[in-house]
Amino acid sequence: MSTTVYLVRHAEAEGNIGRRCHGIYNSLLTRRGRRQAKTVGDRFRTIPLDGVYSSDLARARDTARAIAQPHGLEVIQRPLLREIDMGDWEDRPWAELAMFEKEPYDIWCNEPWNSQTPGGETIMQAGQRVFDEIRRIAEENDGKYIAIVSHGTVIRGVLTLACGLAPEQMMAVGWGDNTCVARLVYRDDGTIRVDYRNDNRHLPQELSTFHSLKWSDSVDVPISPQLWFRPVDFDKAEDRNVAIELFHSIYWPAYGKEAFTDEQIEQRLRGYQTVCPDAVSFGMYQSDIAGIIAMDTTAEEEDTIGEMGGTGILPQYRGWGFGPQLMNHAVSVYRRLGKRYLQSQPSAEGKFGPRFYHQNDFEEIGTTEDGKFLIMRRKIAAD
Repeated sequence: MSTTVYLVRHAEAEGNIGRRCHGIYNSLLTRRGRRQAKTVGDRFRTIPLDGVYSSDLARARDTARAIAQPHGLEVIQRPLLREIDMGDWEDRPWAELAMFEKEPYDIWCNEPWNSQTPGGETIMQAGQRVFDEIRRIAEENDGKYIAIVSHGTVIRGVLTLACGLAPEQMMAVGWGDNTCVARLVYRDDGTIRVDYRNDNRHLPQELSTFHSLKWSDSVDVPISPQLWFRPVDFDKAEDRNVAIELFHSIYWPAYGKEAFTDEQIEQRLRGYQTVCPDAVSFGMYQSDIAGIIAMDTTAEEEDTIGEMGGTGILPQYRGWGFGPQLMNHAVSVYRRLGKRYLQSQPSAEGKFGPRFYHQNDFEEIGTTEDGKFLIMRRKIAAD
């Protein structure tokens, strides 16, 4: 007999649109990712399945649940199906690596089979780990139909092995879109037939992560603009002036143009940084300041809530897709501080603020007592 394995990449997660290096880092699905998961679940609704397995990371587990639910199956989690361990690169923005880790980043992009980050795995080490685990699952389910949800980089390694390619031929496998599917048939003689791979036919264009990133070449890395982050240094005049200018533009729609002096804005932002220097950071496009993200670490909220302090993008960089990258920096900082939720209070009369936060996975949960501000919240705990 033979076992049919559908190998599925997880739906879109924070690192995919935040443009951060997420290997074993445990991140959540995005709003579009949740729609992708439902769509791939619908694809499998009429396909016979005897079992559904996944990595124990939230983004894979939650995708697998969407596939399992129509079949009345429980997801079986296997830690060995995890993504590649990226070691010291975990949760760093890709743009930061491109700026400050130029040689190893170039190897990752152009010779990925030779890439190994400090403290991490190679693609083929991680791919072999997952390849061996999938074979064990296939042997446990002889003659059955199984769906396995894992991660993009290890799937690339698995397919390199399953197709009988040498590591340096990895580019021929390419990257697969979020929720793409490969079908592998494990035969009794130990051979594997790859019927198809990187198949995302179930995704309409508006749900494709590749399309959103303008990523037309599945072999290389996305060419969409990406940010790295550095704390604002208020002792440097240029940093101070740009930060204050941006925050005047953030505050005036809600409070009026004369509501805060430069000194009041500086004092407030410096206060955020006393708790965590990263709490007020510039989003950097290459060597230029493109935007700012601030977290009100001094807010008197309950311990599980991280309050936003404001976010802004310089006019010349608006429309570049930097909003999710700024917001995912806040997710990263507040997750390190042990928060479970992000919270923002944009003006109820404003149009841009509520729309911006809604687009970045915040949900309206109420208003302030005076009704002037919305209370919007986003879960960030990966549990």
